[in-house]
Amino acid sequence: MSVDVNTERNHKPAPFYRALWFWMAMIGLTLVLGGVWIVLSKSWVGAGTITTGDAINLEPAPIAGHPAPDFELVSTDGETMRLSDFKGQPVILNFWATWCGPCRSEFPEFQQAAVDNADRMVIVGINNTSADNPNAIPDFLKEYGITFPILLDTDREAVDAYNVLGLPTTIFIDDQGVVNEVFTGPLNKAYIESKISELIKSDL
Repeated sequence: MSVDVNTERNHKPAPFYRALWFWMAMIGLTLVLGGVWIVLSKSWVGAGTITTGDAINLEPAPIAGHPAPDFELVSTDGETMRLSDFKGQPVILNFWATWCGPCRSEFPEFQQAAVDNADRMVIVGINNTSADNPNAIPDFLKEYGITFPILLDTDREAVDAYNVLGLPTTIFIDDQGVVNEVFTGPLNKAYIESKISELIKSDL
């Protein structure tokens, strides 16, 4: 009785090829899902639903060492204010929203810093009003006893100018109107104080 050697060779590798195709399919699926995740992660950032819209450049802007973009917004007191109004003074811009948990954690530190350094620099809060509930803002400010200026960015003028990707975002600006640092995420007291000292020294 003879054995067809070619037949045996054709059938034995089948499990190997099935396994190979399986793992190739899994790798392909992983790459596709990874691509989807990257796209979604760039479109949805922060604790809420602040989106980058049609922005192509997803890096924070402007970068350190470049002039800070000017803007014109209305404060919670109804006063029209521009960044250029504070020319000659170090400025800290803090982008926030009432639904942002990390914003809440750092607001008391900014309030204390504003009081301690009122004659040497300016802290300005910019509410991302286009993605917030305007009716919740007064109670939020009252809860934390905020006395520094709060501007309402209803049309994303400042948010887009600084390409804010998440909240909170803090922009440190020196007395010449040049960006010193862009920081996304909550800041603690020690870091805020160290940056203020750095900005004030550069102002001397």
